[in-house]
Order: sequence, then C-alpha cells, then structure tokens
Amino acid sequence: MEERVEQRQKMTREEILEKKISMARERGSRIMKINSPLGSIMFNVLRQFDQAYAHFKGQLGEPGGISHEEGAALMDEARKITMAFSEFTGKLSKQVRFKYYVPQELQEMRQVTNRKKDDLSTK
Repeated sequence: MEERVEQRQKMTREEILEKKISMARERGSRIMKINSPLGSIMFNVLRQFDQAYAHFKGQLGEPGGISHEEGAALMDEARKITMAFSEFTGKLSKQVRFKYYVPQELQEMRQVTNRKKDDLSTK
C-alpha cells in the first residue's frame, strides 16, 4: 500500500496576521506582549493547558473518559499550582517593588478554600 502524506501548505505572513487578528476578536481571547524567555515558555504551557482543559471537560464523567473523582483531583492540583504561581509572582513583585494585583477570581478561590479548611478544623 502506498502511504500518502498530506503536507500542509505553509501560511504566508499575511495569512498568519489575518488569523491572529481574527482570533483576537473572539470572545474570551487575550492579547499579551511577552517580555521574557521564561514568560514565553509559560505562555506556551498555558495555551496547551487551556486546550487540554477543553478536552478534559468533554471527557469528564463519560464512559472511558475521566471520572468525576479523578477530575476533581486534577482540578484541585491545577488550583494549587495556580495559587502557588500567584504567591511566587507576589513575592517576586514585592522584591522588585512592582505592584501585583491578585486576580479577583483567585481571591475568591482562596476564600472558598480557607472556608473549607476552617469547616474541616472545627468538626
């Protein structure tokens, strides 16, 4: 059997720019200028996390997919990593005298987590 490999045509600069502009107009999109090599790496990881999360939601609770218990454990780990990164960013910002604002959603997440810890310790 002859195996046919389809090759994608390389997009022109204009096509890439048009695609980026189109994506920037989409609801929920964010535009960010990256200032550091580490920030570029983290942005790439974040982009892939977001794509994996979309697949995660589609497989959550599905036969052959991810159980709700496993999904909750994964999201708990993601929450902890996010909080740890926020704390590090606050520490770095304080060191260089840059004002870091903890995102509102993260503050709310912390409050819920702290309430759950308080509830467990009073039982």
